[in-house]
Amino acid sequence: MDCQEIMDFTNAHNAFMRHSGITITQVTPQQVSARAEVGPELLNPAGHLHGGVYFTLADAAAGTLCRTDGRRYVTADSDIRFLRGTGGGVVLARAEFLHRGRRSCTIRVDLTDQEGRLLAAFTGSFACVGEDYRERAPV
Repeated sequence: MDCQEIMDFTNAHNAFMRHSGITITQVTPQQVSARAEVGPELLNPAGHLHGGVYFTLADAAAGTLCRTDGRRYVTADSDIRFLRGTGGGVVLARAEFLHRGRRSCTIRVDLTDQEGRLLAAFTGSFACVGEDYRERAPV
């Protein structure tokens, strides 16, 4: 599967990801990088990046990594540990496989600020639900 095609498809067709200011920036068969621009619309009442944005960033990066085999995946289980807040700048995500099986993947995503400080750590399990990542899931 062509990694550039997967990145372009994800950036063009994931409306919630775009709404959250998230962009996939690099895709390889072993790793995905993504970023979120932190603007005032993404802050919680305390002035920090909303935890849902951290989660969406990590989930988008992890799901994109799963799809590097060309198939469609959904999140089956996940957890996130919030370690440090940020009120501006850019949050970066780096997703890597912990395990890739025939029907599922387990991914770890580190979320950092531009200085490399770890902001959150995400782990997710993803189930394969289709043979072509470009298909829409049945409703």
